[in-house]
Amino acid sequence: MRYLLFLLLPFTCAYGQEKDNARYTDARSLMIIGKGLPTDPVYVRLDVEQTKPLTPAVKGLSKHSAGIAVLFETNSPYIRAKWSLRGRKYYANMTPIVHSGLDLYARNKSGQWQWVSVGRPADKDTLNNQLMVGNMDNSMKQFMLYLPTYNELVALEIGVAPEATLASPSRPGIDTTRRVVIYGSSILQGASASRAGMTYPSIISRRTGWEVVNLGFSGAGKMEFPVAELLATMKASCFVLDCIPNPTAEEIRERGYPFVKHLLTTRPGVPVLMVESRIHETGYWNQQVGASTAEKNRLWKEVYGQLKKEGYQQLYYLPATNLLGHDHEGTIDGSHLTDLGFMRQAAEVQPLLEKLMKKSRAAR
Repeated sequence: MRYLLFLLLPFTCAYGQEKDNARYTDARSLMIIGKGLPTDPVYVRLDVEQTKPLTPAVKGLSKHSAGIAVLFETNSPYIRAKWSLRGRKYYANMTPIVHSGLDLYARNKSGQWQWVSVGRPADKDTLNNQLMVGNMDNSMKQFMLYLPTYNELVALEIGVAPEATLASPSRPGIDTTRRVVIYGSSILQGASASRAGMTYPSIISRRTGWEVVNLGFSGAGKMEFPVAELLATMKASCFVLDCIPNPTAEEIRERGYPFVKHLLTTRPGVPVLMVESRIHETGYWNQQVGASTAEKNRLWKEVYGQLKKEGYQQLYYLPATNLLGHDHEGTIDGSHLTDLGFMRQAAEVQPLLEKLMKKSRAAR
């Protein structure tokens, strides 16, 4: 029995179950980034009023907190987090941490965002209370806490030492006046990164200091026209359309042209980047899968060519050729990206976005 208790003790401490004397603050009072439009409740990407004309699938997925993060600064020697989730369902192709956990970064002395730790969701409960990091010095530091990508966050509190300062950052490391809005599929939403900070929008945001909004809707990024109307109302320096894995070829034929044209005509000063579907790795062997992906990308490029002929100069296109590299090791299941795949896609997308951000007349 003594031996068993000895083995369990480090495990318990590592998961933050030691005595809790922290002073907690509702995260809603801190700086929230990564939302498509202002919403209530705070931790959803689109609220009920905004999603009225959308499909039930998009409405439900819009409640997931993918891409939303909390920025704060503190001189506390430790940081704790309490968070409550709507449910605790996990998927076979992603970690519980990316699905329902938290992911903490801090700005280091060089001014770069550096990973700190994760909050692990409980196995049998939707309520979580954990030590995120301890034994820090008492200098003021800026932190960014990413929220779950595939769950609805009900409540979040940040805990610090009773005598410590906790506030929104005085000089945020993310510039919300430079804002990229990305619309897409389950890949964009976060499947199958190991944790929320490893999705490619989050990687690009940390590297550039821009606010990057993740509007990935798992299996439901199918370019319904009401989505285009909603996107057009959002503050954006650039729009990215990375949704081609989800619609069928017929849906691309019917919806692609009016969807993209609406953004171009409604927001003429804002660049629009059309991204091809990643090449499905199984398609190199399964001829039907390979043909389907190729056909959808061909139709997407036709939409681009037609609109360019009509004179839309703010429209750009990114082929799938180099999105995942060429060693066929960037996915977990042939479709969804691992951290390696997301790093590669970020490296491919970011240079083009940097050029487009310079062309954007204003963030509106």
